[in-house]
Amino acid sequence: MSTLKVNKIENTATTDGGIEIDNTGHVQIDGVQLPTSGQLSNRNLIINGAQEVDQRDSGTTSIGTLDTAKYITDRWVVRAEGNTTGQASQSSDAPDDFLNSLLVEVGATAVARSAGTNRFVRQLIEGYVARRLRWGTSAAKSATISFWVKSSLTGTYSFSFFSSGLNQHYVTDYTIDTADTWEYKTISVPGPTSGTFGTGSSLAFYCHWDLGTGSNFQTSTLNQWGSTDERTSTTGVDFFNTANATFRITGVQLEVGDKATPFEHESYGQTLAKCQRYYYKLVEGLSKNVAVGAYYSSTLFAFSLPFPVTMRIGPTIDYESGTDYYHIYRENAFDAFDAMYGTRTCTTSIAIDTTTGTSGTSGIGGIAATNNAAAYIGFTAEL
Repeated sequence: MSTLKVNKIENTATTDGGIEIDNTGHVQIDGVQLPTSGQLSNRNLIINGAQEVDQRDSGTTSIGTLDTAKYITDRWVVRAEGNTTGQASQSSDAPDDFLNSLLVEVGATAVARSAGTNRFVRQLIEGYVARRLRWGTSAAKSATISFWVKSSLTGTYSFSFFSSGLNQHYVTDYTIDTADTWEYKTISVPGPTSGTFGTGSSLAFYCHWDLGTGSNFQTSTLNQWGSTDERTSTTGVDFFNTANATFRITGVQLEVGDKATPFEHESYGQTLAKCQRYYYKLVEGLSKNVAVGAYYSSTLFAFSLPFPVTMRIGPTIDYESGTDYYHIYRENAFDAFDAMYGTRTCTTSIAIDTTTGTSGTSGIGGIAATNNAAAYIGFTAEL
């Protein structure tokens, strides 16, 4: 029968195999400390880095133009300013150990960037998530971001961190060497000791994979923190200037320390709960139950909804409206309504009042439900 070797060691590790614990509580396996700093679990500051949760689009391949920024897979924002054919979606093309990636596609029309163009894949990091880094203070810690990337375009790409106050940035370049091949990249940065980084429920900083941002935000000074609003290098690929180009990313991990550790896989339920702090889709599709409520007046049906997790802030309602998209079932009949709005909102629940099309009897209870395949109701508290 095999045995598990666990030794208590001091500041140096032995390399004779087994698991060892140093005097700070860090674990070493065969002489290699894992992770390089901080805890063993919950070390990834990126949410949904494996691109598994897609509440808004459920893996659909087309979500409309990316000329304005849009959330695709949960917590991931894509923008292709100036290009009206760009698309993004959850993809099943992924490296070993992963099932999904975020896919960005240029489409049939290539458009060169202008000076003020913003084109990117981003995740916005909340202060509560990032506060362990202590960025913006004298105790700032180094961090490492790692990811898998695949593109039809080889060349130099830029990645950057920049603060919520847009007064600190760190721009670096990485290279995609082979077209249409998954490649693993790691980037380590020292902690910035100045700048505005939120520490509560507000924005702390941006993680920015550049896809052709314009010269207004470019810098030739790389691999150091600067105090201006710059997000990309002068040599980065103008991705959306090549028709039908593709870019995929997955396995993204941001952790304390100056070395990357293996991706921290977690259950789908864990990732979903983290995502629901920022966006929660209640229902989607035909004949989906919404909530029990009652007529406050003949033209207003009201119902209350608790959230499965505490949201970042009191959210706004996100829904699809249309004639007869929703029904209120009551007294062996139904009333149709088209639109609604959120009221009496907090981080744990929201009240919904119906508007257009509502007609009933004050005091009568009922059940609200969807009545169209395109109908959905969600709530957003994004940064």
